[in-house]
Amino acid sequence: MAGLAGDQSTGTLVISSEDVSREIFFVNGEIRAARSNLEKEMLGMWLVERQWISEDERALTLLAQGADQHGTLGHILVKRGCITQSELEDELQKLTLEIIRRAASDPAPRFGFMGGQGDPQPDTLPNITTSQIILIAARECKDQVAMWDLLGSFDQQVSLKISLESVLGQLELTPSEGFILSRLDAAKDLSSLKHLSTMPEQEVVASLYALVVAGVVAIDAEVDPDEPPVEEEEPIEEVTGVHIVAGIDESGFEKRHLDERKRIKELADRVTRIDHYRALGLKPGAETDQVEKAFSVIRKRYSPKRVDEPHLVDQRANLTAIVDRAREAYELLSDPKARRRYEKVLESVSAQQAESTSSKPRTDASARRSVVEANIKRADQLIALGETYLAIQLLEQACALDPQPEELLKLAKLQMRNPLWIGRALERLRIAVEVDPTFVRGWLEIANFWKARGHTERQRKALERAVGADPWSEKAAEMYKKLVGGRELERLLRRVR
Repeated sequence: MAGLAGDQSTGTLVISSEDVSREIFFVNGEIRAARSNLEKEMLGMWLVERQWISEDERALTLLAQGADQHGTLGHILVKRGCITQSELEDELQKLTLEIIRRAASDPAPRFGFMGGQGDPQPDTLPNITTSQIILIAARECKDQVAMWDLLGSFDQQVSLKISLESVLGQLELTPSEGFILSRLDAAKDLSSLKHLSTMPEQEVVASLYALVVAGVVAIDAEVDPDEPPVEEEEPIEEVTGVHIVAGIDESGFEKRHLDERKRIKELADRVTRIDHYRALGLKPGAETDQVEKAFSVIRKRYSPKRVDEPHLVDQRANLTAIVDRAREAYELLSDPKARRRYEKVLESVSAQQAESTSSKPRTDASARRSVVEANIKRADQLIALGETYLAIQLLEQACALDPQPEELLKLAKLQMRNPLWIGRALERLRIAVEVDPTFVRGWLEIANFWKARGHTERQRKALERAVGADPWSEKAAEMYKKLVGGRELERLLRRVR
């Protein structure tokens, strides 16, 4: 699978053993679908076992499908109301991954590859990258000999093959894999990596094997001395919500250390939703010397340099977010003119929030809608004034009361202005397209998000969803054509229309 992906192959990988035959379909090196000849690995029985449909419903649907006039089994089930389209897509992806897992765990398979387009298959893996699929498959390997054949001896050099930003943008890691990556910089070879990880040898080998197969880690590779240090990219780790040292062992920490870790995480999570005074731990009207003292304390207490302390080794992004937010607050509140203008705006926002709270919007639909509309209107005014944080507060409240795609998109764009908030912005975009899967602007923004980070596959998947949501959208079609070409666009349009 990794080899075919690397060669950008198109065709069908056939894996068989005894009476089982499974097929994995590739298009330009990307895994699009998989199928099996085992009845329990076919969609109908899969949905029966997962209690979406009954055995009788499966039998009747198969009869209708056999009449060759209603379309695929999934289409018939959606049409009959047995399952929604989004639920069907989710189950198809889970089934496809399960087929691939079982193929990868087969102890003695026979396999071959048939090149060419072959049997056209819809993309049943719209929300997962090929790199992630290969990583998932590699975890299924239980052959220690095969692992050692790939890794070689423990005196081999080991390094990241791609940037940390790419890893975090494409893959969801296990705690063991994340912990291994967190120790790569300090390890000269596999032996020192094993020592630094403090994990059992078998666990180290299994994690490394999966990372090497997925193209994340290189063994005995020469490192470019001119390449910038990997740690410079750590602030992007929020893109997937995966902390690169997720496997850190907290059992040996003192209570005060655990409390500080918790406080840092909570504070970093709040920095986008608090005003400038609260970012410094102050109340409105604080004196200038109090502002200076508060910033000095925060800059020292939450300095990113504290990652050298064992209990904060994984907190660089959170510490940076706290200090950067405090610096921005300090710079504004230290300017008397900017501070007076800000306090007037803050007073009006506080009054509006107090009014909305007293109207009990959560229990009164009309009052809730009024609060949402007022918040959105005021947020637009604040955006025009450059008051990003207060606008974010109001939009977050509006989206919590009534999550609408347009407002979620607006909120995401505000959060994208700060690289440390990228993860939150992406989450807002995902919620927007979950609320309305036909929200083309949301899918296009997600596509642009991944384009800016060089993740072509995720960009393509988002654009396919945009074209699927509106096959007549000129912008979506133009972006997709520019990415993959006119022929692929025509093929997609025929399918979705």
